Amino acid sequence: MHTVEKNNVVKKGNIKIESTEASSYTSILNSAIDSTKRTNKRDSINRFFYSVDGHNFLFEQDLKVENLPLTSVNKIPHAPEWCIGIISVRGIIMPIVDMHIILESELKKTKSENHYNNKEQQSHFIMIEHKQHAPIILQIDRLPETVNIKDFTYAKPLKSLPSWIERTWKNSKNKLFEVNHDELFKIIKNN
Repeated sequence: MHTVEKNNVVKKGNIKIESTEASSYTSILNSAIDSTKRTNKRDSINRFFYSVDGHNFLFEQDLKVENLPLTSVNKIPHAPEWCIGIISVRGIIMPIVDMHIILESELKKTKSENHYNNKEQQSHFIMIEHKQHAPIILQIDRLPETVNIKDFTYAKPLKSLPSWIERTWKNSKNKLFEVNHDELFKIIKNN
Protein backbone atom coordinates (compact mmCIF):
# COMPACT_ATOMS: atom_id res chain seq x y z
CA MET A 1 0.00 0.00 0.00
CA HIS A 2 1.22 3.54 -0.61
CA THR A 3 0.87 6.60 1.57
CA VAL A 4 0.79 10.25 0.50
CA GLU A 5 3.00 12.56 2.51
CA LYS A 6 3.07 16.39 2.44
CA ASN A 7 4.37 18.15 -0.70
CA ASN A 8 2.81 15.52 -2.96
CA VAL A 9 5.23 12.72 -2.06
CA VAL A 10 4.09 9.13 -2.38
CA LYS A 11 5.85 6.62 -0.17
CA LYS A 12 5.67 2.91 -0.91
CA GLY A 13 7.80 0.94 1.52
CA ASN A 14 11.26 2.50 1.39
CA ILE A 15 10.67 4.17 -1.99
CA LYS A 16 9.64 7.83 -2.23
CA ILE A 17 8.29 9.37 -5.42
CA GLU A 18 8.18 13.15 -5.38
CA SER A 19 5.92 15.88 -6.87
CA THR A 20 4.96 15.25 -10.51
CA GLU A 21 6.14 11.65 -10.31
CA ALA A 22 3.78 11.16 -7.35
CA SER A 23 0.70 12.27 -9.25
CA SER A 24 1.80 10.23 -12.27
CA TYR A 25 2.34 7.15 -10.09
CA THR A 26 -1.08 7.62 -8.48
CA SER A 27 -2.82 7.98 -11.84
CA ILE A 28 -1.09 4.86 -13.19
CA LEU A 29 -2.08 2.94 -10.06
CA ASN A 30 -5.69 4.15 -10.29
CA SER A 31 -5.79 3.27 -13.99
CA ALA A 32 -4.58 -0.26 -13.25
CA ILE A 33 -7.20 -0.69 -10.52
CA ASP A 34 -9.96 0.59 -12.83
CA SER A 35 -8.90 -1.76 -15.62
CA THR A 36 -8.93 -4.71 -13.20
CA LYS A 37 -12.48 -3.84 -12.16
CA ARG A 38 -13.61 -3.80 -15.80
CA THR A 39 -12.15 -7.24 -16.57
CA ASN A 40 -14.71 -9.88 -17.41
CA LYS A 41 -14.69 -13.36 -18.95
CA ARG A 42 -14.49 -11.98 -22.48
CA ASP A 43 -11.29 -10.05 -21.61
CA SER A 44 -9.55 -13.30 -20.72
CA ILE A 45 -7.86 -13.98 -24.01
CA ASN A 46 -6.71 -17.59 -23.73
CA ARG A 47 -9.21 -20.26 -22.78
CA PHE A 48 -8.96 -24.05 -22.68
CA PHE A 49 -11.29 -26.30 -24.64
CA TYR A 50 -11.75 -30.02 -25.20
CA SER A 51 -13.16 -31.86 -28.20
CA VAL A 52 -15.80 -34.57 -28.52
CA ASP A 53 -17.11 -35.88 -31.83
CA GLY A 54 -15.78 -32.85 -33.72
CA HIS A 55 -17.33 -30.31 -31.32
CA ASN A 56 -15.18 -27.99 -29.20
CA PHE A 57 -16.25 -27.17 -25.64
CA LEU A 58 -14.83 -24.32 -23.55
CA PHE A 59 -13.99 -24.86 -19.89
CA GLU A 60 -15.12 -22.33 -17.33
CA GLN A 61 -12.14 -20.47 -15.96
CA ASP A 62 -12.60 -21.57 -12.35
CA LEU A 63 -12.49 -25.33 -13.00
CA LYS A 64 -9.58 -27.54 -12.04
CA VAL A 65 -8.81 -29.96 -14.86
CA GLU A 66 -6.28 -32.77 -14.93
CA ASN A 67 -5.30 -34.99 -17.87
CA LEU A 68 -5.27 -38.62 -16.77
CA PRO A 69 -3.36 -41.50 -18.34
CA LEU A 70 -5.42 -44.25 -19.93
CA THR A 71 -5.82 -47.02 -17.42
CA SER A 72 -7.89 -50.14 -16.92
CA VAL A 73 -11.54 -49.32 -16.43
CA ASN A 74 -13.70 -51.36 -14.07
CA LYS A 75 -17.13 -52.02 -15.59
CA ILE A 76 -20.20 -51.66 -13.36
CA PRO A 77 -23.21 -53.89 -13.95
CA HIS A 78 -26.49 -52.02 -14.56
CA ALA A 79 -24.68 -48.65 -14.78
CA PRO A 80 -26.30 -45.80 -16.71
CA GLU A 81 -25.54 -45.84 -20.44
CA TRP A 82 -23.21 -42.81 -20.14
CA CYS A 83 -21.01 -44.53 -17.51
CA ILE A 84 -18.11 -46.41 -19.11
CA GLY A 85 -17.07 -47.64 -15.68
CA ILE A 86 -15.02 -46.45 -12.75
CA ILE A 87 -11.33 -45.92 -12.04
CA SER A 88 -9.34 -45.06 -8.97
CA VAL A 89 -7.45 -41.77 -8.97
CA ARG A 90 -5.16 -41.45 -5.94
CA GLY A 91 -7.42 -43.84 -4.03
CA ILE A 92 -10.69 -42.07 -4.92
CA ILE A 93 -13.17 -44.06 -7.01
CA MET A 94 -14.70 -41.95 -9.79
CA PRO A 95 -17.12 -42.61 -12.64
CA ILE A 96 -16.10 -42.08 -16.26
CA VAL A 97 -18.64 -40.22 -18.39
CA ASP A 98 -18.67 -41.02 -22.11
CA MET A 99 -19.34 -37.59 -23.58
CA HIS A 100 -20.36 -39.21 -26.89
CA ILE A 101 -23.35 -40.72 -25.11
CA ILE A 102 -24.15 -37.38 -23.50
CA LEU A 103 -24.09 -35.76 -26.93
CA GLU A 104 -26.14 -38.64 -28.32
CA SER A 105 -23.44 -39.09 -30.90
CA GLU A 106 -23.51 -41.61 -33.72
CA LEU A 107 -20.07 -42.75 -32.56
CA LYS A 108 -21.64 -44.68 -29.68
CA LYS A 109 -23.09 -47.13 -32.23
CA THR A 110 -19.73 -47.91 -33.84
CA LYS A 111 -17.39 -48.07 -30.86
CA SER A 112 -16.05 -51.41 -29.77
CA GLU A 113 -16.33 -52.73 -26.22
CA ASN A 114 -12.78 -51.51 -25.45
CA HIS A 115 -12.96 -48.25 -27.43
CA TYR A 116 -10.85 -46.41 -24.85
CA ASN A 117 -7.89 -48.65 -25.79
CA ASN A 118 -8.54 -48.47 -29.54
CA LYS A 119 -5.59 -46.77 -31.28
CA GLU A 120 -7.69 -45.73 -34.30
CA GLN A 121 -10.15 -43.84 -32.11
CA GLN A 122 -7.82 -42.60 -29.39
CA SER A 123 -9.67 -41.30 -26.37
CA HIS A 124 -8.45 -39.34 -23.41
CA PHE A 125 -9.60 -38.99 -19.83
CA ILE A 126 -9.77 -35.69 -17.99
CA MET A 127 -10.74 -35.22 -14.37
CA ILE A 128 -12.79 -32.11 -13.67
CA GLU A 129 -13.10 -30.65 -10.20
CA HIS A 130 -16.05 -28.29 -9.91
CA LYS A 131 -16.59 -26.37 -6.68
CA GLN A 132 -20.21 -27.59 -6.39
CA HIS A 133 -19.68 -31.24 -7.41
CA ALA A 134 -17.51 -34.23 -6.62
CA PRO A 135 -14.69 -34.77 -9.13
CA ILE A 136 -15.78 -36.55 -12.29
CA ILE A 137 -13.92 -37.99 -15.26
CA LEU A 138 -14.89 -37.29 -18.86
CA GLN A 139 -13.85 -39.34 -21.84
CA ILE A 140 -12.96 -36.95 -24.68
CA ASP A 141 -11.40 -37.22 -28.14
CA ARG A 142 -8.47 -34.79 -27.85
CA LEU A 143 -6.48 -33.43 -24.97
CA PRO A 144 -7.45 -29.87 -23.94
CA GLU A 145 -5.94 -27.07 -26.00
CA THR A 146 -5.91 -23.29 -25.70
CA VAL A 147 -7.68 -20.86 -27.96
CA ASN A 148 -7.56 -17.09 -28.20
CA ILE A 149 -11.20 -16.17 -27.57
CA LYS A 150 -10.73 -12.69 -29.05
CA ASP A 151 -10.47 -14.39 -32.46
CA PHE A 152 -14.12 -15.45 -32.08
CA THR A 153 -17.40 -13.60 -32.09
CA TYR A 154 -20.50 -14.36 -30.09
CA ALA A 155 -23.09 -16.27 -32.08
CA LYS A 156 -26.72 -16.47 -31.08
CA PRO A 157 -27.26 -19.93 -29.55
CA LEU A 158 -29.57 -22.35 -31.30
CA LYS A 159 -32.67 -23.45 -29.41
CA SER A 160 -31.83 -27.05 -30.27
CA LEU A 161 -28.65 -27.00 -28.17
CA PRO A 162 -28.63 -28.72 -24.78
CA SER A 163 -29.37 -26.54 -21.74
CA TRP A 164 -25.79 -26.91 -20.47
CA ILE A 165 -24.39 -25.01 -23.48
CA GLU A 166 -24.54 -21.33 -22.52
CA ARG A 167 -23.03 -19.60 -25.53
CA THR A 168 -21.68 -20.26 -28.97
CA TRP A 169 -18.56 -18.56 -30.30
CA LYS A 170 -17.45 -18.78 -33.91
CA ASN A 171 -14.92 -17.54 -36.39
CA SER A 172 -14.42 -18.34 -40.08
CA LYS A 173 -13.01 -21.80 -39.31
CA ASN A 174 -14.32 -23.03 -35.96
CA LYS A 175 -17.20 -23.03 -33.54
CA LEU A 176 -16.83 -23.22 -29.75
CA PHE A 177 -19.54 -24.10 -27.26
CA GLU A 178 -19.26 -22.50 -23.82
CA VAL A 179 -20.29 -25.15 -21.31
CA ASN A 180 -21.92 -24.67 -17.93
CA HIS A 181 -20.36 -27.73 -16.28
CA ASP A 182 -22.52 -27.26 -13.18
CA GLU A 183 -25.64 -27.76 -15.32
CA LEU A 184 -24.01 -30.62 -17.25
CA PHE A 185 -23.08 -32.47 -14.04
CA LYS A 186 -26.60 -32.02 -12.64
CA ILE A 187 -28.04 -33.59 -15.79
CA ILE A 188 -25.56 -36.48 -15.62
CA LYS A 189 -26.42 -37.15 -11.97
CA ASN A 190 -30.16 -37.17 -12.72
CA ASN A 191 -29.84 -39.76 -15.53
